[in-house]
Amino acid sequence: MTSHYPSTAALLVAAGSGSRFGGDKLMAMIHDKPLFTYSVKAFLEASMISSILLVVPPKNEGAFATALDVLHLGQASTMIHIIAGGSTRHESVLAGLRLVSPTTEFIAIHDAARPLITRQQIERVCKAAYEAGAAALAHHITDTLHRSDDNEKAAETVDRTGLWSMETPQVFRALYLEHLLNRRCGLQHVPTDEVAALLCQGIKTQLIEHHEPNIKVTYAHDLTLVRAYCSLQEDEK
Repeated sequence: MTSHYPSTAALLVAAGSGSRFGGDKLMAMIHDKPLFTYSVKAFLEASMISSILLVVPPKNEGAFATALDVLHLGQASTMIHIIAGGSTRHESVLAGLRLVSPTTEFIAIHDAARPLITRQQIERVCKAAYEAGAAALAHHITDTLHRSDDNEKAAETVDRTGLWSMETPQVFRALYLEHLLNRRCGLQHVPTDEVAALLCQGIKTQLIEHHEPNIKVTYAHDLTLVRAYCSLQEDEK
């Protein structure tokens, strides 16, 4: 960590059930390393990250701690704190927020199921957040969008102008996230990401265009793509 940056903690959410994947996707092996360790390594390499909270399924803390041994972290292991999450992503984020140090100025939230994230992209989003107060990786929607009826037939074309597909990391001033611990800020449903949660407070997030692969592993076939991209990254080194 470089001292001239604001104190920044990373909250890596690894507590998903993996029901759509058909198993424990975060422990799936990618070139002899568990999937979640790729995100951990990238955040350890990012110059402004001072600590990492890894939020895992309850009662699985030991398994994740053992799995981290493949990274041979040495002294860097003191930066990582493994905690139990909740039954939903939102509950897991809240569990992490409750344990963030009160001296933390910014919090970077990342889905550990996105193993292709790089140090460079983490630093890029963090720097944008330091200026704007909130920033997130995202990309413009380029596909044609249709809304269906109850029979899953195309019923309406959706204008894609100004539409973005959200990714992580999403980095926020810690003060902005304190509201999540106390209330759901009037949302009709539990937010699927923190950008949505901040919008209901009137806080807009700077969207950072991202063109590199940042796949979120959801289904088993996603793992095939991730392994291929990881092989390409290794070949380029």
